[in-house]
Amino acid sequence: MAVGSVHLFYGLAGSGKTTLARELSSGGCGVRFTLDELMLRLHPDLNFESVDYGEKAAEVREVIWTIAEQILVAGVDVILDWNSWSVARRSWVVERASAIGAPVLLHTLTASLEVASNRVQDRTASGARFAHPVTTEGNQHLASLMEEPSNSEGMEIHRY
Repeated sequence: MAVGSVHLFYGLAGSGKTTLARELSSGGCGVRFTLDELMLRLHPDLNFESVDYGEKAAEVREVIWTIAEQILVAGVDVILDWNSWSVARRSWVVERASAIGAPVLLHTLTASLEVASNRVQDRTASGARFAHPVTTEGNQHLASLMEEPSNSEGMEIHRY
């Protein structure tokens, strides 16, 4: 049986990453793991600015990967709905996926800072569950950290 593919996402908060992840997993085409949802369920008192957030998120990603690896070897796609904004974050997945022969696809979503931030504000105002609120300043900070993906990273890149 063929190994499933890993789907990653790159873009500002509000660029459409989770919307696309839901589309990719609809109809049983793959299993979606949304880091924000799991973090808010497991650690509801933490937010992006919390001192422990990075450490706790890394622990949750490790648990997700343990399950995702089993799904992949069963021949089913895995949709890792978290922002792969840096080379290090993408490499973390590419290395693990390569070890089991799973291809990695990176979905890059482009939205202007204004559009993405407005979407996040609308999402927050609507009371959406399991989504972190992100300010325009938070998105500006993220934009300053984002590392443009390259074909040399060992994954297929899809641009939207």
